[in-house]
Amino acid sequence: MKYKVLKISISCFVAFFLFIAFVTNIEAASPSFQPAPLRNQVLMFETSGSGIQQIKLGTPSKKRPSVKKQALPDTLYRNQIWKVEGEKYDIPLRYTSKVKRIIRRLTSKKRKQLITGIRRSGKYIPMITKMLREEGMPLDLVYMVPAESNFNVLSRSNKSAVGLWQFIASTGRIYGLKINRWIDERRDPVLSTKAAITYLKHLYGLFGDWELAMAAYNTGEGRVKRAIRLAKSKGRKQNFSSLRLPSETRSYVPAIMAMAVIYKNKQRYGFGHVRPDEPMDETKARLSVAFSLEEVARRARMSFRLLRENNPALFLGVPPMTQTRYSFYVPQRFHRTLISSLEQNPEPSKKWGLSYNALLGNSVRVTRMLEKFGAPIYFRIQNGDNLWDLARKHKTSIRRLARWNNLNSKSVLRVNRRLKTYVPTWRVFKEVAGTFSNAGPRLIAQRIRVPKGGSLSVIAQRYRTTVKKLIRWNKLSSPNAIRAGQRLVIGYRKISNGNLPSAANVIRVPRNTTLSHLALRYKTTVKKLMSWNGLNNSKQLRTGMRFYVKAPAKGRRKPQKTIVAKTSSNNAPKVRHRIIRVRNGDTLWRIARFYQTTVKVLVALNELKSASHLRLNQKLIVPFRS
Repeated sequence: MKYKVLKISISCFVAFFLFIAFVTNIEAASPSFQPAPLRNQVLMFETSGSGIQQIKLGTPSKKRPSVKKQALPDTLYRNQIWKVEGEKYDIPLRYTSKVKRIIRRLTSKKRKQLITGIRRSGKYIPMITKMLREEGMPLDLVYMVPAESNFNVLSRSNKSAVGLWQFIASTGRIYGLKINRWIDERRDPVLSTKAAITYLKHLYGLFGDWELAMAAYNTGEGRVKRAIRLAKSKGRKQNFSSLRLPSETRSYVPAIMAMAVIYKNKQRYGFGHVRPDEPMDETKARLSVAFSLEEVARRARMSFRLLRENNPALFLGVPPMTQTRYSFYVPQRFHRTLISSLEQNPEPSKKWGLSYNALLGNSVRVTRMLEKFGAPIYFRIQNGDNLWDLARKHKTSIRRLARWNNLNSKSVLRVNRRLKTYVPTWRVFKEVAGTFSNAGPRLIAQRIRVPKGGSLSVIAQRYRTTVKKLIRWNKLSSPNAIRAGQRLVIGYRKISNGNLPSAANVIRVPRNTTLSHLALRYKTTVKKLMSWNGLNNSKQLRTGMRFYVKAPAKGRRKPQKTIVAKTSSNNAPKVRHRIIRVRNGDTLWRIARFYQTTVKVLVALNELKSASHLRLNQKLIVPFRS
């Protein structure tokens, strides 16, 4: 009986399930049937050399979808379009697992930082996009900026790269940016963008690929060239994904791609509520350096803080005193007020604010310049005042107050006594800037690498110093706090500022520099540089060689020993010669050209076996024309 009941119940269940399956098949066969959407549905992308097509999982496809080529823009640099999730990109965008991982990190852990960057981007993206469009560059290169600096003009990396585009000083100077103790144009958004576009054009011309160009922008063109040579020697592909590059660079290019995806899909990633800042006002004014920024702000009826925020390149808040005139950004609504004020009174104020005293320092030389060119101001002592409070209030030092008012340690400060101090004028800053290069010797640190098994006592004995000095110079916590390979300061040597090659016609060629870099830096042409230095080929440029960046003047070299050649006849004219030493980078052709002779004469005069073999510091006899 029990088995019969069990059979009946099992047959009922089977019949019920068969009935449900039959009803489902009938419903699926109807034309109006739509299946429920899949959970966690993801997107797949098929890539090819010409673009990316969006494909959804769950969509039946018998054939492999073909990728249609997009119409190429008629520019040299913008020649390919990638399409991802309905958005078009004109830089390579490969939606790989690494890019997805970076997007997840940016939208979760780095969300606050990304919101700040999106808010700042409204100020700079219109300006950068406009300049990229004018130069025919890919517009999506603007997303390099959030990967570099998060749209912060004041950002500074641990490798001293500064500004929106994170230029180091040497590269910035090569591409025309002024960087000195008064001004740093890496922080100027417009000028740094111009320099970055020029640099990116140069990199794209070298590699012909935007992924490699962006990688070279991060790690340097020399390292990318070496990686390409290594891949070529091992028979591998020479694209970005196949090269052996530093880990930072391998994450840098995917980070740019991730930024491009997020910034073009803000609503999708939950950033649609963020309001970008107003676009940057590029209105500029140009005045003499006699006008301080405080006076400009006062004449334009704007706050000094707002003026400094609009001009981050003038990081000291002082006009660049190495120039006669300077340019600065001023908002359009204040520009008219400034112009009308200058029309009424075109003369600058003779006194600058007390706050500028802090920029001058407390040296005796600056004190004398303040006395000679500064403007005196007077104040009276109030009840409870002392010299320390008065010096702090008037942005000066106790020593200066005592000097200018004939005070000593026994002097008594009486209430209502009148004291004198000086405020700087533009002439003081001009004199400080003019004498800065000759202000005295500079101390240059001498460093070594700590050898394996080395100790401070052995190093101190070898380099004739003491362990205490080594600890102080290197800020070590104890004598045992050193490791093998560490860079250690072992002393300082003096270098006269007058011998520095800042304004010289001859330089030492820095590393990873090309003739085009030097031509841009010194505002000349490659042809002239090759002519001045006797180069026949750009590959003859070597690191460390002495290089003329201006036309060499006659008689630049110091007079050497003079030799009178003996002749058989007493009536024959005397022929004078000099003895010189071969310097780094010299060739016989250059020496002959400098001393107005020929290579054959030099070979015969010095009995040389070959015209192509010279030794460093080798003595040569050259003709001398008085």
